[in-house]
Amino acid sequence: MKITDKKGKLFGKINFIDFCIVVIILALAAGAYYKFGVLDKTSTSAELQPVTYTIEIKRVREYALQNVKEGDEIFDKTSGNSIGKIVKVESVPATEPVLCNDGIYRTGTVQNRINLIVTVMGEGMVTEEGCFINRTYELVRESDRRFMTKYFEAEGKIKDFLV
Repeated sequence: MKITDKKGKLFGKINFIDFCIVVIILALAAGAYYKFGVLDKTSTSAELQPVTYTIEIKRVREYALQNVKEGDEIFDKTSGNSIGKIVKVESVPATEPVLCNDGIYRTGTVQNRINLIVTVMGEGMVTEEGCFINRTYELVRESDRRFMTKYFEAEGKIKDFLV
């Protein structure tokens, strides 16, 4: 007994192409049921907790200090998402290594420039993998990032964070 007859029907009842389509639809339905009905959902119940971190912004002009205010919302330039509120702004004179005539590098101040140390508080999720502000923005020490507020934009480095 042949599986297909002269007309291409399986066992003389159903067309081979129709049979393949039915098998594919059943496989897709079974996969959808498994993914959405059987698998465990990703945990979204992780509680957010306050996270305080500092950002160091080097060698900016002194008028930048007037544009960075406590209470301002700070955003990640790449995503545009809020990553917390500024709770403290400090400034120190900007310094850099200078090669002197005797061949030794010494630290000297940079004229008309300051370093800003901005302390930010945000809501974050702390896991074994790290600290994530708003569940998506990963805080990585010593990482260079582009930050902005309503009146200010600069590149800075995440220095430290506390949970």
